[in-house]
Amino acid sequence: EDSLAILPRNMGQQAVAGQKKKAAPRKFIPAQKGALITDNPLEEECPYTFSDSPAYLRQKKAEDEAKRAVELEGKEETRGFLRSVEELAHKQRWDEAFQVLEKRTAVPSGLFLVTRALLRWKFCHYSSALHDAEEALKNYGSSTKAGPLAAALASFARLCLGSEVQDKGSCSKDLRPLLDAWEQAEHAALTRHALGQGLFKPRKEERLQEPGCPVDGMQAEDGTYSAGGGIRLGYVLLKNQKDLNAPVVLHFHGSGETAADYLRPQLAEKYRDLPVHLFVADYRGYGWSGGEPSLATFLKDAEPLAEKLPELFVQHGLSWPYPGGLILSGRSIGAQVAVHLAVLFPTLFRALVLDSAVATSATGDRLGEARLAVLKQWHKELENANLEVLQPLDADLWRLGTLDKMRAFNGQLLLLHGLADDLVPYEGSESLHAATPSKQKELVLVKDASHNNIGHHAEYWHALRRFALKVQLDSTLPSVGPALEHLCAVCGQKAASKCGRCQKVWYCSRSHQAEHWKTHKASCSGTVEPKVVKEADASLVTLVLAEISSSKSLTNLTRTLATVLTQEHVAGVYISWHADTADLAREVEAQLAQTRGKSSKTVMWLESRVKKSDFEHLKAAAALLAGASQAWVSVVRPGQIWNPRFSSLVMPTLRRASADSRVTAVRCTRCVRPVEDGICSTQEEVEKALVAGTCKISEAPEEVDSLLVHAKTLQVFLDTTPLPALQHPFCAYRYVQKMCNAFGKKVMDAALPEGEWMRFESKALAMEAEEQEESGDNLLRGQELVKNSSQRFGDTSEPTEELPSRLSDADEAAEMIGGIRTSITRRLILRAGETLEAKELRELSMDVVTDAVEAAGLDQVIGIQSWARQTALELAQAAADKLDVKLREK
Repeated sequence: EDSLAILPRNMGQQAVAGQKKKAAPRKFIPAQKGALITDNPLEEECPYTFSDSPAYLRQKKAEDEAKRAVELEGKEETRGFLRSVEELAHKQRWDEAFQVLEKRTAVPSGLFLVTRALLRWKFCHYSSALHDAEEALKNYGSSTKAGPLAAALASFARLCLGSEVQDKGSCSKDLRPLLDAWEQAEHAALTRHALGQGLFKPRKEERLQEPGCPVDGMQAEDGTYSAGGGIRLGYVLLKNQKDLNAPVVLHFHGSGETAADYLRPQLAEKYRDLPVHLFVADYRGYGWSGGEPSLATFLKDAEPLAEKLPELFVQHGLSWPYPGGLILSGRSIGAQVAVHLAVLFPTLFRALVLDSAVATSATGDRLGEARLAVLKQWHKELENANLEVLQPLDADLWRLGTLDKMRAFNGQLLLLHGLADDLVPYEGSESLHAATPSKQKELVLVKDASHNNIGHHAEYWHALRRFALKVQLDSTLPSVGPALEHLCAVCGQKAASKCGRCQKVWYCSRSHQAEHWKTHKASCSGTVEPKVVKEADASLVTLVLAEISSSKSLTNLTRTLATVLTQEHVAGVYISWHADTADLAREVEAQLAQTRGKSSKTVMWLESRVKKSDFEHLKAAAALLAGASQAWVSVVRPGQIWNPRFSSLVMPTLRRASADSRVTAVRCTRCVRPVEDGICSTQEEVEKALVAGTCKISEAPEEVDSLLVHAKTLQVFLDTTPLPALQHPFCAYRYVQKMCNAFGKKVMDAALPEGEWMRFESKALAMEAEEQEESGDNLLRGQELVKNSSQRFGDTSEPTEELPSRLSDADEAAEMIGGIRTSITRRLILRAGETLEAKELRELSMDVVTDAVEAAGLDQVIGIQSWARQTALELAQAAADKLDVKLREK
């Protein structure tokens, strides 16, 4: 729009008044071909003039502003103000000079604003001083005197406050490199300051997978915001559903905490009862935030958060301006961040809460050469502007600490500290209380409270509740500022339209609305409601499958039953067992009777006269579940040891699963297994082994005993599985696949705390016996394959060393064939009891054999395809006969 390269011929000519407008242009055809056309009589006059050019208008505006600044600085009234200040300054009566400028603001020239900014800084009005300097730069930056002074003072103010310097480019060319050196010196001093060594203790946390409710009445959400430099910092928002207009507490936690810690039900319940909404921000390296924490960045990183609060509030369904007001809060080192924001944004927050505040601050390079060089150049520029009388005020231009900033705070203030705090002495809070000029301040010292347990004292929460209520009801406190334009919930730019369903969330374009719908959908119902997790009644029963072959296996059964029957939420235990001898059977009967007599739970058993497979025992035990069709079933075998809290840990997940008809099983794969061969006999031994490192917690693969299955689903599986499949050692594979991969159904993972174990099992316990069947037949087939392949290779000219190494070893060939047999059997056991076409069976088996042949490097062997077809058909036919898979010729 700034281009002036192509202009109509008559641009700049004023239209003659009363001139008749020409008719619509027609196509102009010159009378003579080849002639030089210098004029088009049909050309329409341009309705624009040169003065309408956007580039010209911007240049004109800048010139007018510069002219206005010179006029204001030359006015007698302005020079009179400055002469009054000069006279008072010579007498060191700075307070009177400050009062003169505070009362006389009719002519805000550039030099006037710079002078007032310096005096406001001296009298600890830091936010107002920064505002004056930046206003002078914005309105009078073109002034040769006021512009560079305003830019320099704005840069000084931000550097001293610990903020990010923004206006270095507008400073004089002599001052810019000196200012860069000062900024680098401050950063280096803060980075190596002793206060920061070991202060920060970052800890990573996982984000919420979806909004939830840690306690009734509090909805938890999380997110991130950009802190500059490509770093994104995380936060947690707890919205109080019991008081939607409660104040919002913007909280900065201590160095040993994370925002996710405030999701714990105990803390969330306390803030719900205050009542407040809680917005907790993380530092770099904490939670899911990027970067590394540092004294040089942790104050600056909070400023973008304060600036983006309108956008974040709208994104999470809160109105802006927020009617309940904002309370700024900081704990321990977070108190310094809270004080920093309270000074920079005095009209944004209604009140300030400091909990166990660290009053000692890292003040940077106050006496360094870089700062002195900047001030020396600053003196020269004041002289050039005839303001050398203001040079003594530079003594206050240095890095401000928390105590210095508290002298600028004049709002509602609550300080909390424990008298027994030996980590951060309570005298620091007393100093902060004395430093602030506010008359609405309160200091609460909690008796017997230390730094980390002050939240366990009722007096602490009573003081917070009283303060929050006072802030909410006090209409004289500052609001969060004027109403802002609606912002896009995705990019934060000016929004043009809003969600047509809830009429609350705004967007700049339809594409951003579509992008945000996945997040917004859960709360888009006119009012933001917390996501309610549906639950239903659930009970847990246990099926024990036992083959007793010795006294040791009977002892294992007794120990397993002891760990199961002590569970609070286990409703009953149903046992199917078989003993190898009559003596063992009598011992088992007596032991079970004794166990039932000691327990108040239902204990039933069924003895088998013959040895059975695990799933035959499972079917027998399930037959005892009459009247418990709505229960959840856990399968246990002798030797397993349950965590004492097993049922308590898994019961919340079972209640949620009971309310969802799609859930067929609950997956609980976390178990303890020995690092080397070993067996634990009791729960106490398992705990000791974990401490000693001889056992470790691991996620076991999906197995029969890692699934808690609904009783009705289990019964359907047993009814649809033929007896040959139940007797087969690979029936466990069928069981897991049917439970976890049923169409339209799902398996729910148990929500377990970190570090909790659920069951112990030794390496010897494996539900599925993976031993290869028909090992003799595998060996014969392997020998034949090696012999035939070697002969066929021998007929070629290929060197012997290039033959596949597998062909020279019959045992390895037998192992390959055993793998083929296993793969075919696994595929067919899923179809047990069904009818397959012969073609489908051949294709199924050929896929397995072809993959095995290619993996072994045998695909180039002459005649291997005929061997593969024959072997695949024979192995598949044998497996189909064993598993009751019927064949139908098409």
